[in-house]
Amino acid sequence: MLCCRYVFTVMAVDENQPILRSEVPVTVAIDDINDQSPVFEFPADNNRTFPVSSAVPPGFPVVTVDAHDDDVGENARLSYAVTSMSSDRQKPMFRINRFFRCILSLK
Repeated sequence: MLCCRYVFTVMAVDENQPILRSEVPVTVAIDDINDQSPVFEFPADNNRTFPVSSAVPPGFPVVTVDAHDDDVGENARLSYAVTSMSSDRQKPMFRINRFFRCILSLK
């Protein structure tokens, strides 16, 4: 997906006598700009709950979240983080792998 294209001329000039110069046309094509927000597939607005057994050992993957970004290349790369957690316990019960979307049990 091509975002935009810039065409211009670059000129190089020396400082000697006689003054010599050279020009070259340049085209810069921008593949993508970071203009799309990530969208979660899971958990979705209509499905935000998943069961977890109390027997799950620490470090065990309990669910994988899924999101996509309609940007291209580096602009579409996502990372994940738990930003808040409400719980009646003092210690966090879960963490997420930053790049692999997997939520792990910490208990």
